Amino acid sequence: MQNTDRFHENLSRRRRELGLTQEQLAKRMNVSAQAVSKWEKNSFPDAAVLPRLARVLNIPLDKLFGLDDSADEPELESVISRAFRSAAPEQRPEMFMRMLYTAICTYNPSWEEVSRLPDSFACETFAALKTDCEHVLMRLNPDLRYACFLDVPENGIGAYLGDTLLMRRLFHTLSDENALRIIAHLGSGVRNETFSVEGIAQKLQISEGDVKKVLDRLERFGLIWRMTADFADEQRIVYGNTHKIPLTMLLILAKTITNYLRNVNPNTDIWQRGVFRNPDAVCIEPLPNWADDEL
Repeated sequence: MQNTDRFHENLSRRRRELGLTQEQLAKRMNVSAQAVSKWEKNSFPDAAVLPRLARVLNIPLDKLFGLDDSADEPELESVISRAFRSAAPEQRPEMFMRMLYTAICTYNPSWEEVSRLPDSFACETFAALKTDCEHVLMRLNPDLRYACFLDVPENGIGAYLGDTLLMRRLFHTLSDENALRIIAHLGSGVRNETFSVEGIAQKLQISEGDVKKVLDRLERFGLIWRMTADFADEQRIVYGNTHKIPLTMLLILAKTITNYLRNVNPNTDIWQRGVFRNPDAVCIEPLPNWADDEL
């Protein structure tokens, strides 16, 4: 196969790998869809356009023309691993958030350049991504940054959630103000610190009966653990916090939900099917793009 033939094939294959239609690639290149179609069949872009095409497709020109099939791109995992290993521990959270923010921005077909996480914001700001394959939410403000990523299964999340009884029990427990105060108190301790009913009741000014009721429920959820401690006068029950990450994220997301997401940038919203996936639901075809000669 001649290198000229490889160009057309490699261009078409790389476009499909990126999930781009000919129209979307044309928009990024600021040309017509007919021009992209010709490039993939039997013509070539102008020489001045080729560097931009390689940048948009994120592929070296020599590889696009089939001149160097052995020059594979660096393995993504290796690049990320080296970057994080070479960074100081206190720098890694910032790197992690910047990486995710840039990834979300790449889903916007009109953004071509590398997008970098701003250092400051005038108000509370989030980044969101909703597609049929993933849902992502990030809080961007430096005072508390977090990211939640959901890889949506083909059949949705309904089967995983299943029976909601335990979830309803958890939400019922968390609706108790005393439970939230106790969770915050347990979470403020150091690793391997244990707590007693009497100590919690005294510090939080909650009755011992209410404290024990909350602790017993949290223990059944696996959010805390309990053991018997042998004191001089008697054996007593003490509790330790498991510091479950899902509970922490649940509380933060609950605060986010009730605070309303007023500022979302970027907000890429290209989904057609909900995450619970009703197999009988019918997706309405989106409106076609405007034709080049259509008013």
